[in-house]
Amino acid sequence: MQPDLASNQLEAPQGRVERRKARTRATLLAAARHLFATQGFEQTTIRDIAAQADIALGGFYNYFRTKDDVLSALLGQALVQQLRLLTFRQEQVDDVAERVSIAHRHLLAAARQDPDWGWLLVRMDVDHHVIDSVLGERAGEDLHEGLHAGRFDVANPELALRASGGALLAVVQDVLRGVFSPDDDCAHAEGVLRAFGVPAKEAAKIARRPLPALPEEDR
Repeated sequence: MQPDLASNQLEAPQGRVERRKARTRATLLAAARHLFATQGFEQTTIRDIAAQADIALGGFYNYFRTKDDVLSALLGQALVQQLRLLTFRQEQVDDVAERVSIAHRHLLAAARQDPDWGWLLVRMDVDHHVIDSVLGERAGEDLHEGLHAGRFDVANPELALRASGGALLAVVQDVLRGVFSPDDDCAHAEGVLRAFGVPAKEAAKIARRPLPALPEEDR
């Protein structure tokens, strides 16, 4: 059978168009990510995003209707990536206390390695509850699993979960300001475990175990 040349000729330009659109959308998201992180969501305009991306203002509306649409796409993109890496690390251990330690240390390391992502997390959290989204359902499941197994002991699980998320956010800010060193990530994780009822010596030991490796392609 002879190849359908007409079909191939149509598919090639269409493929190029889609790739170009994908690149432009990615450029807009990268520009918004940087601006939201450095100057805040409310202070950033659509015109700012288009200028940062070096795209005509009208071109912005080919991809997003509003600034909130950009934020939703950006948060979804950032959270999916971090949750994937965090889950990969947590699934390498069985101890629920160590999984909690890994979660906090992983997110602090991510903020240190990618300050734009860290500032985005900090600036967006107040209005969009990003910490709840990052730790989210999985963090609650870990806490309740630890309580059921007698690993944790807290009077109010919901309050304990929110307190640990608030502490994480505060430490992320200090990391970004250069106040904390990488060694302090362990101290923060130790404090969370102790707040969850893990004995002091054991919490210190767990919090200082090496973090499980990331997927090879993400190292």
